[in-house]
Amino acid sequence: MNGLPVEQQPADAEVLQAWRAAGFPLGDRTWSHMNLNQHSLAEFEADSSRNEPLLREWMKGEDWHWFRFPFLAEGDTPEKKSAIRSFLLHHGYKVAAVTMSFGDYQWNEPYARCRAKGDSAAVASLESSYLEAADASIRYDRNLSQTLYGRDIPYVLLMHVGAFDAEMLPRLLALYRSRAFQFVTLGVAESDPFYVIDTDLSLPPGANSLERVMAERQLALPAHPVPAVQLDSLCR
Repeated sequence: MNGLPVEQQPADAEVLQAWRAAGFPLGDRTWSHMNLNQHSLAEFEADSSRNEPLLREWMKGEDWHWFRFPFLAEGDTPEKKSAIRSFLLHHGYKVAAVTMSFGDYQWNEPYARCRAKGDSAAVASLESSYLEAADASIRYDRNLSQTLYGRDIPYVLLMHVGAFDAEMLPRLLALYRSRAFQFVTLGVAESDPFYVIDTDLSLPPGANSLERVMAERQLALPAHPVPAVQLDSLCR
């Protein structure tokens, strides 16, 4: 979570309250969703630390020491990458990795536009393309994992809060279950050896996504089809 939106829009705290009431944890994503690659290390560390009092308040003694890099930007120089890992290590964090994502956030704005226009056909195309993109991502990431390790690692799925995500979530979860997925906590997923670079920050930086490991081993990436629907132009 980021604290700045809650400060700017206090009513948004209701979202956190609902999330916590459902039994789900929170972790640190910096105060302002700051991009480490575009800021100094000191600025980034201060922004991350500013989030901690809010996390202590909302988590009330539970562990919130999981860190997700905004924009998945972990530093634009080797020195910055090593330094931020040291900072997170000394603050007791583990990194919340990402090993499966289909860019779900891209559907929320066109959905709002199409709903406002009452364009049911366009909404239907968004629904089908959203599920198609998720399914394509499943095939793609499983292909990478099987190529690298001959098995499925426990994937960490990146998703976002949005109206369309909320609308589609039951169908999305049904899709994952139909593909033989089970859902576990972040800690359970990242207990797999694949995530040791993210959970043991005393180690030097290294490839921590399936695509980065493929690149490190100089293996060609498979095709990754994109949805046919033009999200940016739909319902303009």
